[in-house]
Amino acid sequence: MKLFIRAYILFCWVGTIFILIAWPMPEYEGTVTTYYDKAAHALLFGVLSFLIFSFLSEFKRINALFAILSSFVLSALYSAFCEYVQSFVPGRDVSRYDLFAGLSGAALACIFAYGKSIVKKS
Repeated sequence: MKLFIRAYILFCWVGTIFILIAWPMPEYEGTVTTYYDKAAHALLFGVLSFLIFSFLSEFKRINALFAILSSFVLSALYSAFCEYVQSFVPGRDVSRYDLFAGLSGAALACIFAYGKSIVKKS
């Protein structure tokens, strides 16, 4: 049951990210640089990475290092996919800074998950 709940939460979070990323925004002339959306990307993909780690850590055969690396890679791929999707959404554009923010959030979550797994072992 615990595995099902974690999978459900993970699935809902992936859907929430997609809805937020694919939501059209007002169009502006030129480029508008904001920093709150970078923090939002870091938070969205950091939480995603941690949820993937939590889901994978439920499997006894998967060690913590594999779960951490897998969670980072899957979050990075989903972050890149979401940036690609934004190229088709009105008012959105592809930004390497958004991708970097997503990767940074995923990496920070992996560091946190690694620390959590070390504390859990001792």
